[in-house]
Amino acid sequence: MQDATEAPVGRHAGYPLFVDLEDRLVVVIGGGAIAEHKLRTLLRYGARIKIVSPKITEGIQALVDEGKVEWIPRVYELGDLAGASIAFSVCGIPAVDVRIHEEARSRNCLLNVADVPEECDFIVPSIVRRGLLSIAVSTSGAACTEAKRIRHRLEDDFDESWVAYLDLMTQVRDLVKERISGGHDARKPIFEAAADAGWRKRLAAGERISVEDAYNEAVALAQSVSQTTSESGGHASAVKHDEPTTTATTAGKER
Repeated sequence: MQDATEAPVGRHAGYPLFVDLEDRLVVVIGGGAIAEHKLRTLLRYGARIKIVSPKITEGIQALVDEGKVEWIPRVYELGDLAGASIAFSVCGIPAVDVRIHEEARSRNCLLNVADVPEECDFIVPSIVRRGLLSIAVSTSGAACTEAKRIRHRLEDDFDESWVAYLDLMTQVRDLVKERISGGHDARKPIFEAAADAGWRKRLAAGERISVEDAYNEAVALAQSVSQTTSESGGHASAVKHDEPTTTATTAGKER
């Protein structure tokens, strides 16, 4: 029997991907409330944004005035997607969406058309964000309401304690890479020990953990596990994992 993780996905199932938009051009066609929401989200990820629309909301106008967004005050024209990595069409005009889709394909520009999944090269999933942690949920457009419900459950499982915890983990990881030579194989036991140390719950309980103390604790724990494993001739785990298991990203890289 074929493993479910190896079975072919459905025709409309998208490949899960987190994209670095830093300094990449993103074009948004349309200037209403949906466009404004997308602009504000895209700005958080460092994208260069061009919006094409005869009219824009007051909120978008404020972003234009602040120099955060380039505004082309007219309807869409062929060539507006030049240089764009991705584009969003939220104009709500089917005939225009078709033209935008044709240009996007000719330029290898990924396109999302609001409420028209068959014209989309990608979808924007429901997201849970906790600092460096991002968890994406998608039903490939089959049940958006269910995706939101799953997101709400994940928001309960992954609370705000993850923000400080992942900040600490990032700093410890940097110290390990700075101080431990020998590449990934030499560092991996310390990374695993750091993940097993229970810092998230301790931080949530109010304990203050310095980066240096956390680093020393992870190194000591890794050494203890190595010694126990060597003595037993088998595999030993430092402590039982106390965190929920999921697929997520921290700072854009899968963990």
